[in-house]
Amino acid sequence: MKTQTAFHFVVTLGLFTVCLLLLALHVRQSTSLSKPDVKEEVRRSSDWQGPMSVDGKTLSELKAVKGNPLASAIAQTDPKSCSYAPYSNIQLASSKTDFKLGDTISVKIQLFDEYKRRKTTGGDNVRIWMSEKSKEARAAGVVTDNKDGTYIGTLKALWAGSPKIEASIASRKENVDIFYRVYHDFYTLRNLSAMFESDGVKEETLCLPVPNIRGFTNVCNLTAENYGLPWYCGKPSHRKLLCHDFTGLREPDKQPSLFTSHEANFFKGNRLHQTISTAVQIKVSSDQEIVSLPSVPCNRTPLRKSWEASTPVGFFYKNSWKSLTCTNTIPDDSKIYKKCLKNRRFWIHGDSSSRSWFNVLTKRLGLKLVTEEWDHSKWHKPAVTMDKNWNISLMLVPHEYPFYHGYTFNKLAYNRATHAYLDDIPNNSNDIFVIHIYLHFNPFPPEVFKTHMQRIVRSVKSLVARAPGVKVAIRGTHAFKGRGKIGFLDDCWMYPYDAIQREAFKGLENNVLFLNNVDLTVATENDDQHPNPLAVDSLINHLMGSVCEG
Repeated sequence: MKTQTAFHFVVTLGLFTVCLLLLALHVRQSTSLSKPDVKEEVRRSSDWQGPMSVDGKTLSELKAVKGNPLASAIAQTDPKSCSYAPYSNIQLASSKTDFKLGDTISVKIQLFDEYKRRKTTGGDNVRIWMSEKSKEARAAGVVTDNKDGTYIGTLKALWAGSPKIEASIASRKENVDIFYRVYHDFYTLRNLSAMFESDGVKEETLCLPVPNIRGFTNVCNLTAENYGLPWYCGKPSHRKLLCHDFTGLREPDKQPSLFTSHEANFFKGNRLHQTISTAVQIKVSSDQEIVSLPSVPCNRTPLRKSWEASTPVGFFYKNSWKSLTCTNTIPDDSKIYKKCLKNRRFWIHGDSSSRSWFNVLTKRLGLKLVTEEWDHSKWHKPAVTMDKNWNISLMLVPHEYPFYHGYTFNKLAYNRATHAYLDDIPNNSNDIFVIHIYLHFNPFPPEVFKTHMQRIVRSVKSLVARAPGVKVAIRGTHAFKGRGKIGFLDDCWMYPYDAIQREAFKGLENNVLFLNNVDLTVATENDDQHPNPLAVDSLINHLMGSVCEG
């Protein structure tokens, strides 16, 4: 009897085990990647807005505007009722057209909409500058918003001649409001995604600087991997993949459109960066060519002045940058640059606009690449060029996440945090470190930029206290025009980011050089999202004049 009972028990246990095995096999088959839905056999979480064309598709109206306080106002706004440069005008604030060198010039800008109706509210990003082609002269001005559809532009007569004053609507209030509507619903204008992989299984999920990620109940907190700066990615759905299986980040090749079809109309046609069709011609008379320049050399001028200077901080004349804060005694000469940089490391930190600095200095100084060869021009990995005879090292170091490398996955190691590099500089160092973060933060609310800037400041404060031989500079924001696509604006964050930087660095103005790039790029009507060569060369030379003896 006992033998028979034991037999039945064994049989029952065996059948139960077989059932468990069959169930496990079924589950394994249902979660495997036998039929991948994207190339490279990568599983993509299906509920986080998969690949869609930015220009070809938009979200349904209800899905996009649900619960958003800005959505109703935007939905009821006619795109043609927004400011429209072709019908707007600029005129001198007085009847005076002849000025003397050094005079202040005021102009009034009146904006109109596409119905040719006068605007009665403010909020647009209006820009002003003056130029004279024959003298290769340019200068930026300041714009004050009167909040009633009019703006006051203020400029300085910096050279004798016949300069022309122009203005543009760089970005309209309604387009920025649409961005904030999208931030409210999705927190980003442009996706970044992570790759998780283990034992032949791969999965791609959405990432954000906040843990509230659409389509994901569970998220991976990758803040520690991002050097303590907030970073979260959707947790992979495959049972084999864990958060620590994160291997890299990329920008999906097809971005979802997060705009309603109505919102898309605000980006179409001649509605982005618009130059006002009218211009003002003036005459400036003087016995001298340009205004008198400061006599104190830049390398002997207190760093605080670089923060205190207001527009215009300088101007171009004969395509040469003339600083109004100091005199640059260091000519644009490779031999003098090398003498200054001998036995030093020069850190160029940031993004692709920082890469242009790296390329210019590498070529000008005749440095040789000692890290891996670049397989394309849009290099977004750390790189080093050197001159071993002079013991000069030029270091290109991309900043931390968020960072848009492109369509292929890149390792976290390529994006070491700014503060991590600063913290590693030894106390006896004479390094030069130029900090720059900007464009890769534009798809996110300005609070993300502020968080990163505040963390950088903590390390800068420590560095300048313990390593007095180090020269630290921060390159500010710059002007550029939009790409003419739905979801892209020009530099609408230029001035807000500038204000965030200035606030963050309060108390460090005597220790850190501020490189004002706004005036150079506004004056040169910079078009591309990267500063133009004239602005790059001029700012590099201004930096060298500030940190080198001579």
